[in-house]
Amino acid sequence: MTESSLRRGLVNDTAINVVGLLQSEIGDHRDFTLSFDALPLGDDLIARQVNGEVRLTLLRDRILAQVTASANVALECVRCLRPYPQPVRTSLAEEYWQSVDVRTGFAVDQAEAIDDEEERFSIDESHELDLREALRQHLVLALPMKPDCGSECPGPPGVIDDDDNDVDERFAALANLLESSTDRT
Repeated sequence: MTESSLRRGLVNDTAINVVGLLQSEIGDHRDFTLSFDALPLGDDLIARQVNGEVRLTLLRDRILAQVTASANVALECVRCLRPYPQPVRTSLAEEYWQSVDVRTGFAVDQAEAIDDEEERFSIDESHELDLREALRQHLVLALPMKPDCGSECPGPPGVIDDDDNDVDERFAALANLLESSTDRT
């Protein structure tokens, strides 16, 4: 069994030492299972029972982290205002850039590779890659905008917008413009 085919486990930790992967050949990968009791998401939100799969792949000057994860987050229903466990699934692919060259120990100049406007994840000077922030961001993005505990909710009925053909009379003139532009194409 080769080293790249081994599956390692991350239990309540998101930091991975990648010095071995950084010294291997481009395209090599490492697989991990991910298991968390709780992962704080911010503003009193906590993801519980976080489980997932992680694959780290060495690219030329960075590592691609591919993660699929599921969790439960206690949310408040917008209709009945009761807390309920919301199942959440997410997948992400993020690049982590070296800050220190593993072979020389010198700082890596990323001025050419990194656009100043774009925030990048990096591998720290101890050659550890931390998935925590990327996982937190993607779990937050996967949460519903209007949490609803389901069809058995004792709160008022939800609004259903099934009819897309109804046009508000205030926007009827705009709808006519839209129809005339589709007729020309």
